[in-house]
Amino acid sequence: MSKVIAVTGKGGTGKTTAAALIIRWLKAHARGPILALDADPDANLATVLAIPVEKTIGDLREETVREIKKLPVGMTKANYIQAGLHQIVVETPKVDFITMGRSEGPGCYCFVNTLLREFAEDLEDSYEWVVTDNEAGLEHLSRRTTAHVDHLIVVVNNSPLAVDCARRIHEVITSLKNEVLHQHVLFNGVSENRIEQLKLKLQPLGFNYLGCLPYDDAVEEQVFSGKSLYELNGTPATREMNEIMKRLLEA
Repeated sequence: MSKVIAVTGKGGTGKTTAAALIIRWLKAHARGPILALDADPDANLATVLAIPVEKTIGDLREETVREIKKLPVGMTKANYIQAGLHQIVVETPKVDFITMGRSEGPGCYCFVNTLLREFAEDLEDSYEWVVTDNEAGLEHLSRRTTAHVDHLIVVVNNSPLAVDCARRIHEVITSLKNEVLHQHVLFNGVSENRIEQLKLKLQPLGFNYLGCLPYDDAVEEQVFSGKSLYELNGTPATREMNEIMKRLLEA
């Protein structure tokens, strides 16, 4: 079974950048293949990794509901969806990529969502690591009622609202049936004089503190230029991610 890392937190904390740097590290150090899942409707993970995405699961969901009555004779809904799902997996060296895309519209998606969930669970077994960049907030946790997560990483920045979101995420985790083996907190761009204060605020929640990603001009320039974070080496953020991943693997 693959090991699953789920990155979450309040919007604007830098969770997509954190997820991309984690994928970058795994690509360089993990033995087996990696599956990257962009579960945020904003779908920025592919952008920061410079991965071209032509079709999302949201697109396939809408297409299936629209075309369900026009399927060729002998093709079931399940066959149609399975064929479409294999087409949306973007294959790159060592890392495969899937974008979830937009949320459901007004139609009935129950059957489609069940097949998507089953497909994702079957697909995960083909990878050593699965890294998910989740949407901001708590919706992904309440929907994934049968999923297991080995490492849940909550990204927190200087905003007190990010701390409040971390508290709510912790409450949701404890109230659901999700199997979350390890809960971590990762600071991003937190000023040095506030690190200890934030750690004290979050200490009652029992999160394992992974470290703090520093502000990195190279990361900002890479994203601004539309270049992949894969290309970065020896910058403050990539050096710190080396230490962060060591701590995560020791958990």
